[in-house]
Amino acid sequence: MEVLTKKTGPLVLSATVAASLVGGAWWSDAWRRERHTARLHRTMVDLLLNALTAGDAVTARHSRRVAHLADAVARRYGFTRDEHATLRVAALLHDMGKIDDRVFHIVHSCDPLTHEERDEIQRHPNHSAEILRPLEEIHPGITEIVESHHECWDGEGYPAGLAGEEIPLRARIISVADVFDALTQPRTYHDPMPVPEAMERIRSNAGSRFDPGVVATIEEPGVRKRWEEIAARGRREEAAATGASAR
Repeated sequence: MEVLTKKTGPLVLSATVAASLVGGAWWSDAWRRERHTARLHRTMVDLLLNALTAGDAVTARHSRRVAHLADAVARRYGFTRDEHATLRVAALLHDMGKIDDRVFHIVHSCDPLTHEERDEIQRHPNHSAEILRPLEEIHPGITEIVESHHECWDGEGYPAGLAGEEIPLRARIISVADVFDALTQPRTYHDPMPVPEAMERIRSNAGSRFDPGVVATIEEPGVRKRWEEIAARGRREEAAATGASAR
């Protein structure tokens, strides 16, 4: 038995080393493939953002701020890393449908909307979701989130009239962030609203337009401070883009 052990020992050792080398090579290859996939994903998101910026720079700046606002809220929830990443990409690209020729001129018009124009603008979440459908495999649920970001807690939103927890939580977060940025930044049709006034407007719509739980979260001191910082930086950003003075 002693002779057998001595003879087979090196063979066993060699097999173990070989298995270790094969395993190491497999993990190295898997890591490289994962890195490559991540780079492709970032490239795809960057391409979409660049398309949005080229087509509508105002909406692109708005979308980046909405992503920052949503990110500040998301940190208070128990999202997994992947769920959080999907929320951020959804917030970044939630308005892709607005660069559609059928919608663009309506979004930037100062005139009251006609019934037909209102119907068209209410289809932009569907347009956005369709554009982002190729990302669904990487970010499961992203199309539903984007498609639902104009739904209201009381069921009076669009495009599907979802209510309460029928609306994905991440869409409910984007909804509040979207409105906050629209209120606190200058638009062709209104001046920027002071943050306290915008927060009061949001608070008054908790339980109707917005999820009361999400509104309570943005009232937390840390989140509120972060939102104030994003709003202030956004006004400077918009002023620099238009040559106006930040207020």
